[in-house]
Amino acid sequence: MDLLSAADTVLWGAFLQGNQQAFATIYDRYFERLYEYGMRLHSGSDLVKDAIQELFIKLWTNRSTLSTTVDPRPYLLVALRGVIYNRLRPRKNVLLVAFDQQQHDFHAHFSSEHAYIKKEQLQEQQQQLLQALNQLNARQKEIIYLRYFEELDYEQIAGIMGISVKGAYKLSARALKNMRDIMQVSVAVILRILAGLRPEHHS
Repeated sequence: MDLLSAADTVLWGAFLQGNQQAFATIYDRYFERLYEYGMRLHSGSDLVKDAIQELFIKLWTNRSTLSTTVDPRPYLLVALRGVIYNRLRPRKNVLLVAFDQQQHDFHAHFSSEHAYIKKEQLQEQQQQLLQALNQLNARQKEIIYLRYFEELDYEQIAGIMGISVKGAYKLSARALKNMRDIMQVSVAVILRILAGLRPEHHS
């Protein structure tokens, strides 16, 4: 667990004890990344914002029953996924493939305007990488997003995506192989470029 996760675990413990300031801090710290992730599960901004609000209301209401040993970041991501799915499931006019199936609607369109990319002009390799990302299937896009933009480990990713840790490793390896084939460069080069595109979330 990194230092940020450790600090957030302390905040989580204070929130479970009813500390409203800790609860507000968790909300402020995670709203942006929850919104980013939610918008990739469903493109409706209002619905995603409402889902985040519902999630935090449920957290506060049910805090006495929540685990004290969770890492807040992956816990909140998977919880938001559940809230969005439950909101969309009764709507017959919304096409949504179940999250535990092989494919689902993950709106991961990577571009030079992506919120995580702060540079005015991308290097040529970065542009090629973004184009390669957009050629991956939904599950491959999602695991690249969670692993290299959210910087989650494979056990956390497995929990979020509803697959085994071994399955997460395989999915990531396949995604990187496909990017390698598209870009005609080594995986090491791809990992170096991805490292340069990591998010700059504020703590």
